[in-house]
Amino acid sequence: MSVALHGNLRDFGIGEVFQLIGQQQKTGMLAVDGDAGGLRIAFDGGSVVWAESAGAYEGAALGDMLVRVGLIRPERRAVLEAEVADSDRSLGDLVVEAGEVSADVAREITDLVTTDTIFSLLRWRSGSFHFTSQPVFHNRGRADLLPAEQILMDGLRMVDEWRTLDPVATGTDGIFRRTGSFDTYREAHSGEAPERLVAAERLFLLIDGRLQVRRAIDLSRLGEFEGARLLSRLRKLGVIEPLSDEELARFRARTQVRPRSAAFRFDAWRLFAALPYAALALVVWLAARPAPPVEGFLGGDPVAAADAVHEALRLRQSALAFRFARGRWPSRVSDLEELRGATRMAGIEADSYYFRRRDDGVVALAPER
Repeated sequence: MSVALHGNLRDFGIGEVFQLIGQQQKTGMLAVDGDAGGLRIAFDGGSVVWAESAGAYEGAALGDMLVRVGLIRPERRAVLEAEVADSDRSLGDLVVEAGEVSADVAREITDLVTTDTIFSLLRWRSGSFHFTSQPVFHNRGRADLLPAEQILMDGLRMVDEWRTLDPVATGTDGIFRRTGSFDTYREAHSGEAPERLVAAERLFLLIDGRLQVRRAIDLSRLGEFEGARLLSRLRKLGVIEPLSDEELARFRARTQVRPRSAAFRFDAWRLFAALPYAALALVVWLAARPAPPVEGFLGGDPVAAADAVHEALRLRQSALAFRFARGRWPSRVSDLEELRGATRMAGIEADSYYFRRRDDGVVALAPER
């Protein structure tokens, strides 16, 4: 029979809940609901297996993080979610089986989601919790699980240090730019483990004056707390600095997407962008239009009619020749003059060039006669 534990975080803090689960070595699911949404944490024998924001299905937070760190695209996530809905497989299993990420990377991202989720939960001051004893299925060894009490101690230390970090680094929409060399950081923290220096440099290289703090931390795969701490250290050493409020305002004005109005807006840039295509359309129309009929001697000049047919065919073949020589269609009629003296394509008496799609792309084949 399952055992339930529920209450309010104002009366019974999340730290006490973790201690109780750890001391009693409980196995089950802890669900926490608050103003910021819902969270779920799986325990096995008092140790944390995984934690995530509550979503439409188990593993939804993993899918979100895979997109945020740049491992899959949003449209691919949508396909994976449809497969999850139609089967009993998890999103993590599907993405590993598809070869898009390795099992080790999938576990790394799962741990990143778990760390960020628990760190977020430890900063909650209100909400309700409900723990239910139930089996938790996973493929992790006991050595890979973290005891609830250890996570609690580490988490509380992180929460205390969080208050001392740079406010821009702990935000989400601030932007830093580089103002120095990473060697300055390397020399100041020469005693750190090599892997921590590598992680710090990876984040430093993502600072480009355009990426927002949250995006840079996601791409570095460091987690919210560790990313903010490293950014704070980098700023303190003077190798990065935040954009000013005025610079941020100008940056956002340049990059924001203008809403589309219901009515058609004819902007000047549309006109200039359309000019090459208009010229090309003229060339194609001239090249593709049917030749004027050859009239009898009484109805018109047969020599003029023949010249017109010849000119239409010449223009058509010249446009094709330009396309193959330059890799693009001509944007103006004068472009065709550039090919004078070049090797001619098939003569006007030949059939049209034709195209075939192959595995390596589309190829143009010469006419047979």
